[in-house]
Amino acid sequence: MLLAIAVLAFFAFTGLLAFGKIGEASYCFLLAGTALVALVVKGFNRLRELDLKNLKIVLADIERAKDELAVREERFKSVLIPLIQVIAYAGAAEGRLSSRESAKLRRQWYQKKLEILVNQLGVESAEAKEIQKFINKYAEIDNLFGERGGLKTTDPDYQQVKEKIEALSNQINEMLRQDIVNK
Repeated sequence: MLLAIAVLAFFAFTGLLAFGKIGEASYCFLLAGTALVALVVKGFNRLRELDLKNLKIVLADIERAKDELAVREERFKSVLIPLIQVIAYAGAAEGRLSSRESAKLRRQWYQKKLEILVNQLGVESAEAKEIQKFINKYAEIDNLFGERGGLKTTDPDYQQVKEKIEALSNQINEMLRQDIVNK
């Protein structure tokens, strides 16, 4: 059957060339194209059947899957930011009563892992600032303590540092209240 179609095409193109309807270059391209298609179809049995109905169904399935993925991505992102915030808060608040070196190393470890997580997930800058807000407040408290490890009533600046720590603690509590109300 395929051979008959190729022979018929050969005679049709030769007739068009003889009557001057196509040029020699067009004739060569048409014959070469016909020969190529005949060889490819003969060599690859899967190409003999073109099923447009199933192709349409497959494209519809691809579009549906694409829409489902978009919905799942949005749901993932809606869970992701609060989860990262919980991790950030836990890392900033954890180990406050442990040794100074241990707490510092633990907070540095949390900070590094959070940076990797935020970068890998492509979190927007506004959301990244939201994630960092507790870490920044606890870093301010760490700066107030400095190298002393803890605040002692015998420290000359005890009252000033205590008031600043209480103010930062109140700010952290207010930030927590706002997150509870807003989310």
